[in-house]
Amino acid sequence: MKKAILILLSLVLLAACQPTPEEDTVINKTEGRLEQTIEGSGPVPAYTEETAGSLRASVGAPEHEADSFSGKVFGGTMDVTVDADVFVPSVSTVPVYRVALGGYSAEEKEKMVKSLIGDGPYYHCNRNERTYLENELNYLQAWLNALDEQPYGPNADYAEYREILADDIMHRQESYQTAEAEAKTFPCTCQWSDSDGHVSDRDASFDWYASSSRWCSLSYYHINDPYYIVSAYHALPRNEEEQQAVDAASAFLSILNDTDVRMCGIAAHDEDYRQSNGVETGFNNGVYLLAFRPYYNGIPVYDFRTFHGSDNGLAEAEVHYDYDAPQESISVVVANNEVRRADWQCPLHILGVDNENVTLLPFDRIMEICRKQLFMNIYIGHDWDGNDSRTDLRITQIILSYLRVRKPNDDTYWLLPVWDFRGYIQREYNGDSIPDWFDHYTLLTVNAVDGSIIDRDLGY
Repeated sequence: MKKAILILLSLVLLAACQPTPEEDTVINKTEGRLEQTIEGSGPVPAYTEETAGSLRASVGAPEHEADSFSGKVFGGTMDVTVDADVFVPSVSTVPVYRVALGGYSAEEKEKMVKSLIGDGPYYHCNRNERTYLENELNYLQAWLNALDEQPYGPNADYAEYREILADDIMHRQESYQTAEAEAKTFPCTCQWSDSDGHVSDRDASFDWYASSSRWCSLSYYHINDPYYIVSAYHALPRNEEEQQAVDAASAFLSILNDTDVRMCGIAAHDEDYRQSNGVETGFNNGVYLLAFRPYYNGIPVYDFRTFHGSDNGLAEAEVHYDYDAPQESISVVVANNEVRRADWQCPLHILGVDNENVTLLPFDRIMEICRKQLFMNIYIGHDWDGNDSRTDLRITQIILSYLRVRKPNDDTYWLLPVWDFRGYIQREYNGDSIPDWFDHYTLLTVNAVDGSIIDRDLGY
């Protein structure tokens, strides 16, 4: 399988320090014999209307689940209300894959680089600080000028926006005065077979990183482009221009990689401003940021993290959780229908199939596990007076997807099905009841094969 692109991150791989809970946090683990459960049982028949029916019907998953229960967490009591849509992929089989991170060959890397930045010559090239700052200044100044047209509606706080942008412009102007006038270039000494490498021409760069068995990446970017950051996305293109950006990104990714990837979020460069003012209009400069999600056999991979509680609860319990490696994800920046940046995080290499259609636990059993295990590793903390707290947790989504799970004593992984429970905590603030959503987190992840609890941050 071909691989594709991602931004280089620095991760420290440590084991989490966790206190021993009152009960075992792993249940129905088949006494440590997950491998035998996956590989030792034959595949079940495919899910078709002619045989066992759909996957949803086979595991007994409803379209919507309603329930309520309570339990003790560190610091007090958590009341749980389940009012959740249940998402089950429409697939005929649920294979368990044996996978590794990376695995891209020297030939694949060379082909990707040549398709992106030509045949060379290649350099190690830093960005030209003055050119980069000029591009940033032009971008910010155009945005500041556009505020005269009130692109975010009549009620937006334009005085505040002007102050923010003017401050950004001032800081970049100061940096420009001391910036290097020329970019530094060095001869490219890396080989396509190197585990880590960086090549560039005068305009664009391609990086790969795969020296760790726990994390890898590939990244393409135009060196002197402004760096765009947003925290808000919407799910579907709103107009023809946004659809063209999606098409450009999809075509770009398909050239690099034959993994099935699907757009799951798109944002204009000023999406935060648009959404905070409840409008779809803004400063249209042709720049869009897109997020893509990989699918295997029609089943998605989500890059959620595990919710462990509040900061004060973790501090009070003297507990910390370390982050092992993220799940696979893809981000792309498109400017005027041209891909300017593409990052592929932890691309997978499929080594084989350990079970062509693994047996899944009934949904009722998954809910039973949820009711028992949800409270085991959540630390909320006591209230300001030191009394037991009371937490109102709402579960609004239950999702069946794939998760890359570390194999014991091995550098390879399983890609296996899991159930995630997602939602929010209802908080009281100044007399108002406000939902505190966990947009990038899951409250509980349950192995759909054996019912064990998986910490997404640790990868097992």
